Amino acid sequence: MDAEAAPLPGSEPVSGRRVLCRMCGQPLRDRASRLWGLGPDCRRKLAVRSAPAPARHEVDQDALPGL
Repeated sequence: MDAEAAPLPGSEPVSGRRVLCRMCGQPLRDRASRLWGLGPDCRRKLAVRSAPAPARHEVDQDALPGL
């Protein structure tokens, strides 16, 4: 999804609104960064700081009657 959309033939070029990273304030250039509101470096930083997934455990329970 890194490909930029081509403008329609005969349309006037629209000056893009400047979107800044919510974490560091750098201008965002690619589509994915604009959608997230974060640059690739800041997204990587947040992934490192995310909490680990909780461990899954089985629950011992009786079967439902009639099934």
